[in-house]
Amino acid sequence: MKRLRVIALLSALVIALPVVAYANTVPDENFYPTVKQEAGWMGYNSDNSIEYSKPSGLFGVEQVSGGLMPKSMYVCNSLESADCLRPEINGYAFNSVFTQCKISSDTDCIESFGIKNEDGSTKLATFQRNWANGAVYTGDKSKSIPNGYGASSWTLTDNSGATETFALVVGVNGYLDLRSNATQAKYEAFFSAIQPIKEVLGSEYNGAVANVTKRGEGYGPGWNTNFIERGCQIAESGKCGYRLPFDLEKTYTLKVRLGQPVQGWLHGRMKDANVVMTTAADNSQVVEISAKPLSIPSIYGWVKWSELPAPVKELYPVGAGGTTRGYDDFVTTDLNSRTLLTKSNVAGDYAIKEMNLWLPLLNDKAAAMRTFWVAQTIRGELPFESQNCVRGKGFTGVIGTNAVVYSDGPPKFDKAEQSLNYTVGASHLDSKGDLFKGYYQLNLRSDIARCLYGFGSAPIQAKIEVSSSDGTPSVATTVISERDGWLKMTAGGFTFSTPSIKVKLSQDAPAPVPSASATPTPTPAAKAAAKKITITCVKGKTSKKVTAIKPTCPTGYKKK
Repeated sequence: MKRLRVIALLSALVIALPVVAYANTVPDENFYPTVKQEAGWMGYNSDNSIEYSKPSGLFGVEQVSGGLMPKSMYVCNSLESADCLRPEINGYAFNSVFTQCKISSDTDCIESFGIKNEDGSTKLATFQRNWANGAVYTGDKSKSIPNGYGASSWTLTDNSGATETFALVVGVNGYLDLRSNATQAKYEAFFSAIQPIKEVLGSEYNGAVANVTKRGEGYGPGWNTNFIERGCQIAESGKCGYRLPFDLEKTYTLKVRLGQPVQGWLHGRMKDANVVMTTAADNSQVVEISAKPLSIPSIYGWVKWSELPAPVKELYPVGAGGTTRGYDDFVTTDLNSRTLLTKSNVAGDYAIKEMNLWLPLLNDKAAAMRTFWVAQTIRGELPFESQNCVRGKGFTGVIGTNAVVYSDGPPKFDKAEQSLNYTVGASHLDSKGDLFKGYYQLNLRSDIARCLYGFGSAPIQAKIEVSSSDGTPSVATTVISERDGWLKMTAGGFTFSTPSIKVKLSQDAPAPVPSASATPTPTPAAKAAAKKITITCVKGKTSKKVTAIKPTCPTGYKKK
């Protein structure tokens, strides 16, 4: 459990070096919130795309019993670095960004990236380079710690001859807990993000570099975010991969090789997603994801700390994470002089609560609409009721949505209602002030659904219900199918702020089948009808015909 706390910390905390405020005059696609350079302000930022630009990093960690924050943490170039050999180090955390696979036996690498043509064929992109000189850190394959590289860029020429460049940030993060005498690191999450870019030169650009900073009474990892705030997806010294919007009608495909298999669920910014995973005899895995991108609201704004409602203030105690004017803002106890821009998590009850508290303060409107193609592992704990059906069963499902925040795990199975329940949340309005319409996709393995519901092998029917936060039904267009071992369900066109989605599955009762050992009871044959006979009877000159089974002549008549 302590190991999971460390990894949760690594994913949740990000630090920025002091930055200059960036004017909000850029296109929506290149918008990113910047930090006010005045004391006494609190900002909300729902846009967690900073996670999709996270660099490779290897950390030596001293974790104390029961502590949520590491007592000490160091950035290392390898496990043999002096800081990773300190006697107090009791674990290694890593964030590994992959490069291209070079030979067929390589793992923890990108095999291919491309675009699906209308005829189902794939147009493959060409690997260009990694935006870093060599490996950022050297891993140790014997300990299941992969090498970490810089983000990569790929070029793709479509059938019309037009060439695009894409930034790929694809990899895994994990932890090796030395306190449990473990010899192999465990992958905690798989992540993948794709973004169209154009290369822009400028002396103000620097690449992402992992670092460590003091946070309250402990330490946390982070990296510089200057290039992200200037509209870049990736960067290196003197160069920016400036974000461009996706074509939302195109289907992009990514194929990745992993040293350890993905478990559980994938979630992210995917429309019409199709995911195929193949596990080899050596336990390595190939993951292939095909999906369209989605447009996502970025909710952002500032309120003076002294004017914030108490429930909002309670969310940000001393040492709270986010981005600041300077490092002192992370440790000061004078919160009236602190300036902090929170970095909201994308999933979980806390993230939903936080957004709901901020929306009324920010006019329930998005600051920008940005396009994304993202797939990553769900970190949330499995609901107790579904653990026997899901735990240890490998890859079980996919969730794609354009919501700002959403539930932090697979849909929860409500046994009483016999439904799979999920919550999504966003602003009512997009950045233009138009009503924002929601999209939700759930792909669930058919055998998992049958286990949850106790179903047999007959076809499964599904019904999707979308209701607003007050329980009022919301109009939604739904599509449901079962094919190739998967239930695929989508709902679209509903409105926010935090609607609930319920998927109810049902199955027709199968027709009774006679037992193979039972001896059928024969049906008695009907007796053949007796044949009637006709005779002629006479009396003098008079004659009569008599027909019967056993005919006899009337009195006074004789049979002729």
